[in-house]
Amino acid sequence: MARPSSNTRRSHAERVNDRRARVDNPPRRIVIAAFPDVQVLDVTGPLEVFGRTARWLVEQGHRTELAYTIELAGPQPGPLPTSSGLKLVADLGYRDVRTGIDTLLVAGGRGSQAASCDKALLACLRRAAPRVRRLGSVCTGTFVLAAAGLLDGRHATTHWAWCDTLSKQHTKVAIDPDPIFVRDGHIYTSAGVTTGMDLALAMVEEDHGHQVALEVARQLVLFLRRPGGQSQFSAQLSVQSADREPLRDLQRWMADHLADDLSVDAVS
Repeated sequence: MARPSSNTRRSHAERVNDRRARVDNPPRRIVIAAFPDVQVLDVTGPLEVFGRTARWLVEQGHRTELAYTIELAGPQPGPLPTSSGLKLVADLGYRDVRTGIDTLLVAGGRGSQAASCDKALLACLRRAAPRVRRLGSVCTGTFVLAAAGLLDGRHATTHWAWCDTLSKQHTKVAIDPDPIFVRDGHIYTSAGVTTGMDLALAMVEEDHGHQVALEVARQLVLFLRRPGGQSQFSAQLSVQSADREPLRDLQRWMADHLADDLSVDAVS
């Protein structure tokens, strides 16, 4: 039998890459809507989760192209000041947010109250809501979704310190102050600041499965699923006000062992 010529022989790696190219789904487009005085971690935290996932999948040979593309939307393209003084750069303006978006997230921060009155941003969200697979918010970005009327009749959460205010301003929204994030239909809301990364990990798990999300969490030194809700974390911070270091250590230990025997005899 004649051996195939050098032109027709193909390496195993080439054949595998061809198969992967045929089964790769197109990249999912992730857009985060931000505004002046946005909390920078509300933007960069979730985007790092999606970006790290995209790179890891390629590095491990699971895909031949990135699983996510990432964009930042602002009032207009260009520099965008954050509450920390750092400037981000918006790729597109609110009016340019049209079709082809998989996941649209609204960041939070000190500027969220003003953003809740931004007609262009609210129109952008109302226009996009029925067209995206997932719509969500990070921290006080929930106020912006609520101002757009997109949370009426839904369950939602936000930073624990702002839950009462949100409830009073938007009486049609059922506020739950404890969860790290809440999903109601295709709309997601998350609690304070770093919980945007928890939300993004949950979305990665939806898209690529538990094992991929777990590996990305390990890479970022995060919980895949945090124990307890945000009220637990705010309580842990409040007990750190003790003056004496041994007492602070005991308080931290007790907060992590609430199901144990915490009587005086047991902990003394």
